[in-house]
Amino acid sequence: MITSSFSARRQVPVPGALGLLVSIAMFSNVWAQQSGEQIFQTTCTACHTIGGGRVVGPDLAGVHELRSQEWLEQFVQSPQTMINSGDAEAVALAADYAGIMMPDAVISEQQIRDVLNYIKDQSAGLQSTDQTADSEHATAAVQPAPIAAPASPEDIEAGQAMFQGTIRFENDGAACNACHDVRNDAVIGGGILAAELTTVFSRMGVAGVKAILGQAPFPVMQAAYADKPLTDAEVTALVAFLEYADSEEYNQLPRDYGIGLFLSGAVGAAILFLFFGIFWRSRRTGAINQKIYDRQVTSVVEDRI
Repeated sequence: MITSSFSARRQVPVPGALGLLVSIAMFSNVWAQQSGEQIFQTTCTACHTIGGGRVVGPDLAGVHELRSQEWLEQFVQSPQTMINSGDAEAVALAADYAGIMMPDAVISEQQIRDVLNYIKDQSAGLQSTDQTADSEHATAAVQPAPIAAPASPEDIEAGQAMFQGTIRFENDGAACNACHDVRNDAVIGGGILAAELTTVFSRMGVAGVKAILGQAPFPVMQAAYADKPLTDAEVTALVAFLEYADSEEYNQLPRDYGIGLFLSGAVGAAILFLFFGIFWRSRRTGAINQKIYDRQVTSVVEDRI
């Protein structure tokens, strides 16, 4: 299932930021006019298939036979709301996916209905008469994913640098901390435009995080990385860093920039005062008009003498 967003990065100058916002607005207008199929391909395929088996989230083929249209619309609109309300099916689904739950919808109610209608039409068109094939497919769908090799320290370090922008992405995409924050002592504080990502690995797992980074289902990310996709190596490094940040969550100190900002301001002011003191030593003292006046007075006195 789709989970929290990964979005645009690097703090850019105001003109660049303005351009990004304009492009996002234009992208959103086009996105609002897409068909159910286009919206599904844009926002859902990172985590779901229709007849292709389980990925991050469940295979959605035949989902209308399992849930009512009303339930599906409500769940897609806000999964967390249904879980918090105690809906038995939503709670069971969350438990089945170890708490990995897609975020609330960023599309309209009509677009949700368009997507669900597309899923229903595609499900109806699937050939499902071969029971043996279905059985094999179901067995394959629930096979556990192979255990990934642990991330190397080099990958973690590279992902950390990419996240905060000290290393630029190959395709010049924005740094992650332009919109996101991760509570980790090794990185500077990030933005608050999008979700806080300290525990995203626990909530989504490696497959979910990779899916979001590889094919972002969120409009802002899509606009920001439309022509600046991340490479496989960059995705691997970012996943490694986020996994590390998640594991170190409880070892991080609370951030308090107040004292640091005060001290840096005081030191900066002291340096300025010292600079001015050194260079003003040789400055001219007294007024030029006073010197002219003194010469005139002296001249008048001499003339009288």
